[in-house]
Amino acid sequence: MTTTLREDALKFGKIKEVDGAAIILHADVLEREFQSIKHCAEVGAYVNCGGAHGNTICTISKVQITEIEKTKRAIDGFEIVREERKVVTLSILGCAINGKFNRGTKRLPTINCDTYFLSSDQVNQLIGIDLEEDKEHFCVTDANDDDQTYLNLDKLMGRHTAILGTTGSGKSCTVASIVQSILSSYECPRILFFDIHNEYPSAFGYNTEAPGDSFKNRTNAIPWNEFTLPYWFLDLEEFFGVYNLEPGSNQKAIIKRLITKQKEKEAKKQNIDGVVVSADTPIFFNIDTLLDEIVTEKDSQGNATAKKPYESIILKLQAIRHDTRYSFLHRQIDNETSIVEYFEFILGLAESEAYLNILDLSGLPAEVRAVCVGVISRLCFDFKYWDLDPENIPLNLVLEEAHTYIPEESDSKFNIAKERVERIAKEGRKYGIGLTVVTQRPSNVSTTVLSQCGTYIALRLTNDLDQNKIKRLLPDTLAGQVDFLPSLRDGEAFVSGDSINLPRKVQFREPNPMPRSNDVRYHKSWKLGKPSGYSLKSLVDSWHKQDKSK
Repeated sequence: MTTTLREDALKFGKIKEVDGAAIILHADVLEREFQSIKHCAEVGAYVNCGGAHGNTICTISKVQITEIEKTKRAIDGFEIVREERKVVTLSILGCAINGKFNRGTKRLPTINCDTYFLSSDQVNQLIGIDLEEDKEHFCVTDANDDDQTYLNLDKLMGRHTAILGTTGSGKSCTVASIVQSILSSYECPRILFFDIHNEYPSAFGYNTEAPGDSFKNRTNAIPWNEFTLPYWFLDLEEFFGVYNLEPGSNQKAIIKRLITKQKEKEAKKQNIDGVVVSADTPIFFNIDTLLDEIVTEKDSQGNATAKKPYESIILKLQAIRHDTRYSFLHRQIDNETSIVEYFEFILGLAESEAYLNILDLSGLPAEVRAVCVGVISRLCFDFKYWDLDPENIPLNLVLEEAHTYIPEESDSKFNIAKERVERIAKEGRKYGIGLTVVTQRPSNVSTTVLSQCGTYIALRLTNDLDQNKIKRLLPDTLAGQVDFLPSLRDGEAFVSGDSINLPRKVQFREPNPMPRSNDVRYHKSWKLGKPSGYSLKSLVDSWHKQDKSK
C-alpha cells in the first residue's frame, strides 16, 4: 500500500500564488510517468501540495500555457526571447491527516511549495474505504472501471440528493443505476418512486424483453389503473385543493364541520378510543353521505343568499366525484381502506415486502399531479414523524421531473406540493426520510429544496441558467468545476457533497435492465411506417377517457 503522498517521480511544479479559493502553480512538466502509468495535468485530476504546512489535496480546474517575453544580452546588444510558461490552477478540496482525506484545511500551502500528481493508489488510500468495515459504502461504477467510485448510503439517502442533467444526458439511467446498485448491495432498502413518465418499471424486471427477476421479486410497480389516493386521507387544505373549493369563504367552515362530524361517527363505529378527531385525521368518511348532508342543510336554509355557498360546494364536489380523471380518489370507497392498509400498499410493508415501490403517476391530470405528490409526501413524513425510532424504516422519496411540481415560481396550484416537500427537505433528516430530487431544469426547481441537498450529481448541463444555479449551490472551491458540465458524456456526472469523499467525475455503471427512456428511433419508424395493428381509434379512445393504462 502507498505510504506517502509525495512521490518524487510525480513532482511537477511549484506554487506561485495562493488565495482563499484557488492556487496558481508554474509547472515544470505537464506529464509524469510512475509505475508505468502516465499522469497528466488535466482538468479534474487530483494533486497534493505538500510542504511544511502538511498535505493539501486539490483538483486541477484549469491548465494553460502563456508566453512571456524576456530581454537577454546578446553579442550585438539585446534580444527579446519568448518563453512558454505552464500555468495550472487548482481548487482546494481539503487536507490529508494521517493519510486520510478530511474536508477543509487548517493552513494553506506556502509559496514555492512542491506539487505532486496523485496516483489512483494514493487516491484510494485517501478515500480509505474498506468494504468489510465500511458497510455504508456501495460501488456505483462498472467492475472493470480502473477508477472505482463508492458512495456513502447514509449520507446519500439521509441528507438528500439532487440528480441534475439536461434531457438526453443519461439522467434516468443514472437514477436506475444507483437504485439497482442499492438493491444489489442491501437486503432491505425502502424507496418510493414518483414515476411521472412510467419509465422505471422496465429497469426493475417489468419488461418481458429484458427480465430481471432478482429486482422484480423485491419491487412493486403500481400501474396507473391500480394507483389510489383515497380522499379521506387528505387534510383540509389538500381537500380544498383537489376539489377546487374556496378556502377563503364560509365554505371552509361548512366542510370542516361536516367532515369532522362524519369522522367522529366513524371513530366510534371502529371503537377507536382516545383519538382526537379533526377534519385532518386520516379516518374514512363517505363523500356521498357528505353530499347528502350538504343538500339537506342547503334545503333547510331560508333564502337564496344562505343557500348559495352550499350550491357551490355541491357542484364542485359532484364535478370531481363523477370525473373519470379523478377516479383514483374514489376507487376504495367500498373497501374503506385504512391508513395502515394504504402504507402497506405504497411502501411495500405488507407480509410479502417490497423494498422498491414505483408509483406510476403518468395518468394523473396535470392540474392535480402536484397536489397528489404533495399529499403522498406529507403522508410519508407523518408516517416517519410518528415513528419513535427514525431508524426503524428509513425512507427515501425519488422525485422524478421535480420541476413540474416543486417549481421556483410562486403559483397557488403548486403550493401544497412545495410546502410539503420543502418541509421534508428541511426536517426529514431528523426523522429518517430523505429526498432524491431529479430534474432537467435545476433553475426552475425550488431553491429551498435544492439548497438542502447534501450531494449533487450533475450530469451534462448546457443551459447557462442551470449552470449558474449549480455554481451558487456548490462551495466556492468547486464552482469552477461547473464549467466542464456541457462536455460530459452520457451517464457521466460530476459528483460532490457529503456522500463522496473526494469530488470527482464518475461514469456510472450502465443499468441492466434499462429504464424505458431511450431516444425514439425516428430512422426505424420513418423507414418501416406504422406498426401492424396500430389503431388510431384506440388512441383517441384513451385520450377521451384520460386513461393511459392501455
